[in-house]
Amino acid sequence: MAEPPEGPVTFVNRFTVSGEPERFEAAFAETSRFMAEQAGFVRHTLLRALDRGAAVGYVNVAEWTDAASFRAAVGAPGFARHAAELRALCSSDPALYEPVLHVAGAVAV
Repeated sequence: MAEPPEGPVTFVNRFTVSGEPERFEAAFAETSRFMAEQAGFVRHTLLRALDRGAAVGYVNVAEWTDAASFRAAVGAPGFARHAAELRALCSSDPALYEPVLHVAGAVAV
């Protein structure tokens, strides 16, 4: 297994919600508040899929200063409660990534 990168990392987690999207969004907002207080957290964006049919899909893209900070956050006291609440509402496919290319367009968002 490769050594974790020392620089910035991005955590991407794809969710498929089995219940009411509003319940998932509320639970995710609670988790977001918890993570925002952790050392090394930079920012995140929760995206809701537009064309998923009956299953409601989301993607969370979270930026961290480094892999160690992310791992410490998910190991922090209190995180397990948030993870269990989300697992009860959805399935997920999480992965940690390191940046290899960044391209900016001419249009500012």
